[in-house]
Amino acid sequence: MSKFGCTCGNVISDVQCPNDVTGWLLSDKSSEEFFSAISDTIDAYLQHLADGDADGWRRKHFNNVYPSDLSGGSMIHDVLTGLFFDRTLKTMECDRCGRLWIQDKPDGNEYHPYSPDCDADARTKMLGYNTAHGDMKPD
Repeated sequence: MSKFGCTCGNVISDVQCPNDVTGWLLSDKSSEEFFSAISDTIDAYLQHLADGDADGWRRKHFNNVYPSDLSGGSMIHDVLTGLFFDRTLKTMECDRCGRLWIQDKPDGNEYHPYSPDCDADARTKMLGYNTAHGDMKPD
């Protein structure tokens, strides 16, 4: 997605990446599955590496057009990215009204709105880094 129309009339754009208007929602149950998948993925790669079959691990996770010259870290990153997106819901925040739009299901194109209870002057930005409230940007 690149632009999304909020019910307040504002257009939410996630063309710039990274940005302060999109994020991801991960339930407690899904986070447990995801963090288990991280260790399983790394363990499996390390075992294949110890067995001299890192290419077998790559073939198990990717098709023939996937580059064969990437580092192990890059391949693990790509596997974990897919596992993450399979378990999360995309969220978008309107920078005008503060409404949060939450994806109905992973990989879906339906969103449900949730409006803040406070007025626009009192609301706190939920997505992105909010330096006004003490959050720090990572290095």
